[in-house]
Amino acid sequence: MRRLHQQRRGKGSPKYISNQNNAHFKAMYPFNYTMERMNGEVIDIMHNPGKGAPIAEIKLENGTVFYTPASEGSYVGQIIEVGNNAALGLSHIVPLSLVPPGFTVYNLESKAGTGGSFFRTGGAFGLVISKDERGVFVKMKSGVKKSFDPKCLCTLGIVSGAGRKEKPFMKAGNKAHAMHAKGGRIYPVVRGYAMNAYDHPHGGSGHNSAGRQKNKSRIYSAPGQKVGHIAASRTGRRKK
Repeated sequence: MRRLHQQRRGKGSPKYISNQNNAHFKAMYPFNYTMERMNGEVIDIMHNPGKGAPIAEIKLENGTVFYTPASEGSYVGQIIEVGNNAALGLSHIVPLSLVPPGFTVYNLESKAGTGGSFFRTGGAFGLVISKDERGVFVKMKSGVKKSFDPKCLCTLGIVSGAGRKEKPFMKAGNKAHAMHAKGGRIYPVVRGYAMNAYDHPHGGSGHNSAGRQKNKSRIYSAPGQKVGHIAASRTGRRKK
């Protein structure tokens, strides 16, 4: 059996390498929760190649320039507040301890000082739901309520670009170009059980059925066998 797509991608050849020519890796907070309140101005909103959300370029009063995912409703020339005593407003950057329950946040740090890890894609946001002595609880997109350090920085609002999936591609070529811009995505993707047994573990036989079980363990399967549902909590149709 020849090597599967995911096996060949693991080799890390230039064909499958991620697009590094974007500002996504630079979109980090260059300061921490101890910073005193300071004003900043959105001087540019840039397209970010290979990503679904634009990037805002912000310049602070002290001359520091940094990048962050643009929020829904932000614009060039917008004045924002950054720091420990910043007011609550759209695109303002504050520690999570200052955010009241019910506010939406994005670009949230996983730990204080990491620079922003959660809610960075277009339309993403987390909902602050409660606080206690253990930390601040934020509701994730999956519905899980996760506790964060109150010192973690976050941006108020929702990441822009939420409606990008509503417009249909209409043509296969447009879809192919979009996948190519995202770092060599494999497109189109052929179903495993539509292949021959030589090409895929799910291939073979004269009808659409997996040659082997679809649900695989995350731990004990070999790389060539990790196809289908990897450590799935459930499979099949959900009962009504």
